[in-house]
Amino acid sequence: MAAAAALSACGTPEAHGRPTGVAMEPAAPAQYVLITQCLQNDFFLNLDCQLSLPDSAVSKLLLDSESGASLHTEGHRRVLSESELRRSPLARFLDATVGSRTRGHGDGVLHLINIRDWHVPGETYDLERRQYGAHCEADTWGAAYVDGLTDLLAPDERAPADGEGGWGGKLHVHHVRSNTLFDFQHSAGGRPDLSEPAPLTTLLDGLLGDGRQETTHVAVVGVLTDIKVQLLLTGIRSRYDVRQLVVSDALTASRTLERHLTALDFCQRVLRTEVMIGLAELARFLGSRPDDDRLSRGGDEEFVGYSSYIQDKQGILSYEDARMRDYRIQTSERLRRTQHTVGFASKFLLGLGTCLLVSALVLSLVGVFLPGRIGWQSPAVLGALGVGQIVTLFFTRPVRSVQDALAEETIYRMILESRSLKVALARFHITTATALRRHDDVNGQSDALARQLEILEKIDTADFERLKQLGVTPRAESSGTGRPRRRIRSQVS
Repeated sequence: MAAAAALSACGTPEAHGRPTGVAMEPAAPAQYVLITQCLQNDFFLNLDCQLSLPDSAVSKLLLDSESGASLHTEGHRRVLSESELRRSPLARFLDATVGSRTRGHGDGVLHLINIRDWHVPGETYDLERRQYGAHCEADTWGAAYVDGLTDLLAPDERAPADGEGGWGGKLHVHHVRSNTLFDFQHSAGGRPDLSEPAPLTTLLDGLLGDGRQETTHVAVVGVLTDIKVQLLLTGIRSRYDVRQLVVSDALTASRTLERHLTALDFCQRVLRTEVMIGLAELARFLGSRPDDDRLSRGGDEEFVGYSSYIQDKQGILSYEDARMRDYRIQTSERLRRTQHTVGFASKFLLGLGTCLLVSALVLSLVGVFLPGRIGWQSPAVLGALGVGQIVTLFFTRPVRSVQDALAEETIYRMILESRSLKVALARFHITTATALRRHDDVNGQSDALARQLEILEKIDTADFERLKQLGVTPRAESSGTGRPRRRIRSQVS
């Protein structure tokens, strides 16, 4: 009976800290938020725009890699046929998420938030235009959605009329225009107005408020990864405690692969944002059930394949920087030791010459006052030796030693500066993301290593040849020492 009573007590609301008669609140249903960033003509199709993506980045999002299609241009614009565009990774993903909701499929509610750069004349746009060039000016073709994707990015323009806003309440479309780099800042053209919330802030406050941030899945796609996407994720992470925050690798891009990878690395490590590779996985993350097998693959250049790129590049650069510091320390220490030796030799010669001259003077005085005791030869010899030491001090050996030391220091400094410039150029090419990519086959990795070592060997050969031209040559092994020594030949014209 006691056990039964205890078990019954454990099941009562009071035992769990809730008052009697109050029912447990049901958990909020999951909702999904897909944020697209800057899917506009200026970034993808307008070749005159300074922020236009390179062909490789545009092909990654707008071309099917297996179809063999390529980008075409007409004048200053890229042109894609509708059939090519519909087979692209971006179009297939939007159809599997947004398109499936318009057909009544998918779990929960999907909120599609399209953020567009939308610049109006003013101080804010002037600052951005001077840095990035003219782009996405209001009501222009460049500010419009990418040609051929408008029906997927703005399906609300043909939404069916029903009591739930269209598509049975499964899809809500929101269009956000941003006039600043940071989408959470509001600006009507002048300086950002911190007192008035930005449209994106108001929208996300409503979607992620009242505990919904714990049950909401947020995914971000678009461009540019290192600017707009990274700033957007920074704002979301700093304002909301979103548990499920994802950025796509296959559907984001930047002007260079290095910038793209560096931004994704920052998002993963600092912002604690998951970098998702596969498109089918991303669609399922947003509550869709894609049936397109071609969604299972990501882009040809996946972030996971370059996951060690940042660490590898930093390792190479830090190692070379450490070696350069060692070279500077060695040359500075060599010069300091040479100066110390020259100083000691100078003091010794000066002291010896002074002693000999004083001795000659004393002997001369003794010879004057005690004639016949000391001959003139001894004072003369000592005086000559003393004068010789002083002459040697000021005109021969130490001066030559100082010249040799300065020449050696100048040579090594120049060689190090030249080498640092050549190594800097080699760094740029050897430490690119493509060069450091992990190869699937051992032969490919070995070939990449052989090419890198060949480049470094050519740099070393050029440095050694330069040393020989400047007079740094090996001296023959000295008797009694089993090691070769270096000699600086003075080249006096």
